[in-house]
Amino acid sequence: MKSIKITLPLLILLVIISINACSPAGAVPKTAEVTELPISATVGEMEFEATDTPAHEEGEQGHKIPVIFSHDGAPDDIAAMLYISKHPDIEVIGVVNSYGEQDPQASSKAWATFIHEILNLNAIPFAVGAEKPLDPAGYEFPAGWRAGANGFWSLELPVSTPVVDPREGYELIVDLINGSPEKVTLLVTGAQTDMALALEQDPQIKDNIERIVIMGGAFHVKGNLGGNAGAASNDVAEWNIFVDATAADQVFNSSVPLTIMPLDGSENFWITREMCDQLAGSDDPGAQLLAQQWENQFERWGGDFLLWDILAAVAVTNPEYFTWENGNVDVITEIGSQHGQTIVLDNTNENNQFAVDNMTESLKTHILDIYLER
Repeated sequence: MKSIKITLPLLILLVIISINACSPAGAVPKTAEVTELPISATVGEMEFEATDTPAHEEGEQGHKIPVIFSHDGAPDDIAAMLYISKHPDIEVIGVVNSYGEQDPQASSKAWATFIHEILNLNAIPFAVGAEKPLDPAGYEFPAGWRAGANGFWSLELPVSTPVVDPREGYELIVDLINGSPEKVTLLVTGAQTDMALALEQDPQIKDNIERIVIMGGAFHVKGNLGGNAGAASNDVAEWNIFVDATAADQVFNSSVPLTIMPLDGSENFWITREMCDQLAGSDDPGAQLLAQQWENQFERWGGDFLLWDILAAVAVTNPEYFTWENGNVDVITEIGSQHGQTIVLDNTNENNQFAVDNMTESLKTHILDIYLER
């Protein structure tokens, strides 16, 4: 007999027919207790196969994912912030200006204006994070890069008096997690400094964290320091991890579930002129500002350019666009040529996942759909 694929509606119908056939005339059968079928179960000669379901379905029952965004002011953080502000399944509950490509205090007014005035997220608390890394090595991004981030990449913003939360970045993270009625997702696209400080300040917050989504690391590929890390001779580390390996090590070993977007899964995502042109045609202030930023990037790089943080943002809502590996991961913190390198210890931890590939063209369509609210 051939293997017959039974869908759930057909299975329910067969159960009802079977119950009615065995019940006295006119009797109303009791509600059956439904048990979960295994992925593939064989009953007699009939094979039941469960169909694949995505890890997250957009708009499911109107549920929104509470997200705290910790970023370091890079150009792709602007893209990530626009994405999470527009995604219908995300509720941004707080933003932290973190250590990394920017000096958190220097760019705070511009970022507060961007969030409150351009994106109209007036009720979202915005705080300034730690100015220095936990790592005693004290590594920094190149000074020229930090100057650009501190000036919000020379983008035009409206004149305003932005409101900055008086709490330290890690304090805001702790308070928001403890005050949330449901588990919170952390999106961290800069150094892990404030996340590590929050876990250090109140270790119990891990009980109310759904997962930490990170842009950082390089597991099976080379790093991206490219000789720009001063005296550090290192071709294995990625910038976000390198500048505070101590903090990253603490977060990686916190037992909180991790979704990591390393260079492995993001180093092939190029922004094209066609994408920029679609944004430029929008009437939305956020889309227009990002289009302006992308124009600047085209001029700087002389053509298409890479973007990383936006893919970590997409992983919060739509992990089906990526290929994942699982396992226990760690960070090398010793000073030397491997400082900040991310490594896979084993493949036994299914709570941790890191991307090794992506569906590039589908991602581009999805991101533009969110930006343009199509």
